[in-house]
Amino acid sequence: MSEPSHAKSPGLPVVESSSTEKSRVFSKERRLLQTVDSNYADIICIILCFVTGLCDSSAFNAWSCFLAMQTGNTVVLGLGAANLPKDDHWSWLKSLVSISSFVTGSFVFSRVGHLLGPTRRGTLFASFMVQVILIVIAVSLLQAGLISKSDVSDHQHHPLLDLIPIGLLAFQSSGSINSTRSLGFNEIPSVVITSVYFDIASDKNILAVQNVKRNRRVAGVVALLIGAIVGGWLNRSAGGIASTFWLAAGIKFLIGVGWLVWLPKKV
Repeated sequence: MSEPSHAKSPGLPVVESSSTEKSRVFSKERRLLQTVDSNYADIICIILCFVTGLCDSSAFNAWSCFLAMQTGNTVVLGLGAANLPKDDHWSWLKSLVSISSFVTGSFVFSRVGHLLGPTRRGTLFASFMVQVILIVIAVSLLQAGLISKSDVSDHQHHPLLDLIPIGLLAFQSSGSINSTRSLGFNEIPSVVITSVYFDIASDKNILAVQNVKRNRRVAGVVALLIGAIVGGWLNRSAGGIASTFWLAAGIKFLIGVGWLVWLPKKV
């Protein structure tokens, strides 16, 4: 005599639920592996120029070195061979740490990007989350009173402690140019603008109505300048240098989350 049909029914929902859950997980993984569409991604890169200006202006004001623009740091490093500038005996070391950290960050971000796929949704998200974490660690040290907040001599802090946030912030700064290059917008000056000034001036189509690369270059320079201005005023505010780095962390966090909902590249 056969068993009643209702005896087998309790097991069915479990199988269906497990299958649905696996399907959802697979769908999420597949979405993270998608390549993002580069259309309008140049806007993100221009925003990163603003962040560069924001952070570099604050770092130079506080520690007399840059985090992203390594040309200036290289010059300061050279001056250090002659014990200059006289009022800052550690400026050469700060610049050296910034250069070393930036180069190391460039190596890490680019190698990991090539391994995972530089323009995949998950890769871009992870890259920006790492940058946010490094900024948060650095600004937390500042707010904890462990690191000096200005270039004025402070006997409560050893000047070499400044190397910690400089290293962390310079490392994460390389993530910006890595993302810009990976997305194919080499003309946007997310780090250095000297060559961009030349590119703008030497462009034979500089006065053309339709010139996308010129527009991106100019927008990047303006964004970096505005970032430096905003950074300067925030440094003068009650929040001080910490407020600039919190703003930078917030912007990069939003960009990172934005990649999760960015349109995928059309096949």
